[in-house]
Amino acid sequence: MPEQRFNLSRFISARCQWLVWLCTLGALTAPMSRLLPAQAWPRLQWLVELAAHWQWAYAAVGVLALGALVLLRGQRSGWRLLIAAVALGGCFAWQAGTLQRATQPADDTPVLTVGTANMNLATTDFTALLQWLASADAPDVVMLQEFTQRAQNALESHPEIAARYPHRLLVPQPDPFGLAVLSRHALTRTETLQPHNDLDTLRLRATLAWQGKTVQLAALHPMPPLNAAFAQARDRALMQEALHIQQTGDLGVMAGDLNITPWARGLFAVEAHMRRANSVAPSWPKAWGWLSVLPLDHVLASPGWQVAGSRIGPDLGSDHRPVVVRLAVVP
Repeated sequence: MPEQRFNLSRFISARCQWLVWLCTLGALTAPMSRLLPAQAWPRLQWLVELAAHWQWAYAAVGVLALGALVLLRGQRSGWRLLIAAVALGGCFAWQAGTLQRATQPADDTPVLTVGTANMNLATTDFTALLQWLASADAPDVVMLQEFTQRAQNALESHPEIAARYPHRLLVPQPDPFGLAVLSRHALTRTETLQPHNDLDTLRLRATLAWQGKTVQLAALHPMPPLNAAFAQARDRALMQEALHIQQTGDLGVMAGDLNITPWARGLFAVEAHMRRANSVAPSWPKAWGWLSVLPLDHVLASPGWQVAGSRIGPDLGSDHRPVVVRLAVVP
């Protein structure tokens, strides 16, 4: 009986094919989760949406596997792999709506810079946060999550930060749901919304006086989608804040670690009222100091804005990276 020789190329090719199809199935969970009836099968919808959040991973691994197959098989790659490539790209690109991108604003065009950062409950060293807030790149308005008494003490111990952000709404908590709003511009009205039940979390509202305009701010940090009930509570909170801002008739900004990605039903549901100003760049987790996979931190803004810029902020010692956007009023 002739001895069969090990074929490394065939071995790698077979496994790459499996990876491509597994990533394709994973990517398809995003449109599938949004097509499921809103109130039917909540547990199934929750499970499918959990899988849908990982579009960055599916796209990255799927593209690498597709590239390997093309190199190994050349023209024999086949139409099936073309379908997989289209599915991977299409599911990744089909995201909740974003704001209109502005051309480079003129020097005299007012721009509001808004940042959001999850500080991580376990953080005890706030040096990086203080350096960021004192830097020339610091936002005009900053919304902080997992804001603790330690974090408040750190802010209050630096007169330079207090002078730069004289307008504040600080609600520290010993759990992961403390919030803070820091502003260079006057906050003419503030409101603290305490949770109504175990599914809800703290929310902050504030009215910002900026360049002769009134801007409604909403800061929140919903529970992560640990089960279907928490996922539904998160989506309700987003919709309630979006509707509240819309009903005022003012410009509005909502920001925080929203525990949701651009492929989830909750962000699609609010896009008629508010849209993402930040890009799809991942902000969590900050593994090994550089690797992030999920875009969980967002700045949403009302239709009266356009985006003049968006970026991921510096490492603040948390497991999240800050998100910063520059907003200009639509002419």
